[in-house]
Amino acid sequence: MRLKVGKKSKVFLSMLAAVLALAWWLVRETPEFAIADLANPAELRTLGERGANSRLNQIVFWLYEAEQESRNLTNVLATALWTVYRNETQRDLVQAGLLRNFTIARQLGLLTNAHQNVEQLQRGRSATITIGPYAGEKTEVDHIVPRSLAPELDNELANLELMPASLNRKKSDRVTSRQVAHAEKISAAGLLMPETLERVRAQVSSVGDREP
Repeated sequence: MRLKVGKKSKVFLSMLAAVLALAWWLVRETPEFAIADLANPAELRTLGERGANSRLNQIVFWLYEAEQESRNLTNVLATALWTVYRNETQRDLVQAGLLRNFTIARQLGLLTNAHQNVEQLQRGRSATITIGPYAGEKTEVDHIVPRSLAPELDNELANLELMPASLNRKKSDRVTSRQVAHAEKISAAGLLMPETLERVRAQVSSVGDREP
């Protein structure tokens, strides 16, 4: 009898393990899980130079997937980011930034199968603009507050923004009132050193307050 019970127990445990593995795999395929994994600040801090750029493209892809399922993107991001961000102010900045980037992607016509854009985004690669004066150009990931002034924000998702390549090159390290205001928000979240914030403020006064 003990042998039979032992065999039943092993079968039950094997089936349970299989069910849990399947459930884990299904959860990993949800936008919330994928975005949480890509946006994890602990992992972002370990990446090399511009390491978060490809992750921004991938997050835009997962937001597109969520939208295709008629999901509320604000709720999707709130759930995903709550699991990995303990700093509420930083979490809010990242959420706002990701929603802004998804809007930019839509406005530039990146969310289309033309040029295999959706596939490119899924792989973390730059998509091709299909709408507007920059049509045909690739997008690049711009650092709102220039990384030359704030290297600590190199892989901070709240500081990244999709932009046409030519416009990004034209912007370069220019600092305007927008960059200063953004730096102040990031500083309030404790992500920017005081001396860096002062360096950003000083730069705008030296180059003027004009957008490219």
